[in-house]
Amino acid sequence: MITPMDIENKEFKKGFRGYNEDEVDEFLDTVKEDFENLYKENIDLKEKLKLYQEQVSRYKSIEETLNATLITAQTAAEDTCTAANKKARIIVEEAELKSKQIIEDCNERIIELRKEYDSLVKEFKIFRNRFKSLIEDEIRNIDEIFYNVDENCKESFVQTDMNTIASINSYVDDEVASALE
Repeated sequence: MITPMDIENKEFKKGFRGYNEDEVDEFLDTVKEDFENLYKENIDLKEKLKLYQEQVSRYKSIEETLNATLITAQTAAEDTCTAANKKARIIVEEAELKSKQIIEDCNERIIELRKEYDSLVKEFKIFRNRFKSLIEDEIRNIDEIFYNVDENCKESFVQTDMNTIASINSYVDDEVASALE
């Protein structure tokens, strides 16, 4: 293949009418063939370059699409994380509020139950004292009613015994008298 230096350094011999026509034609044919080859190669390279540029353009488009998709996905992921964290905070805050309310309600209920218990204990003590007092009054009443029972029972029993002994004596006397007759 001819180089630019070959073209520059090429010297044509002068003939009668100037340069040797055959040499010049031969050189021009060589230059023409090389130039055609270079021209065709240049066209092929331009077509390849165009194809490569189109491919690069497609790849850049794909890259831009992927970057945009990646950015969108990253933004969506960040938004999702932010929303999830916010929702989690809200759930935790609500749970804390509910637990505080439940504890407060339980404490109030405990206070109510303690008051109710104290009231029931007080009522029980009052009942117990009244019942005890009632029983003591009834025992006193029974004691008053049956105060003379022991003495009356003795007199009644002694009198009944004397009457029985007198009846037995009379019977025995009657029996002895009948036996003697």
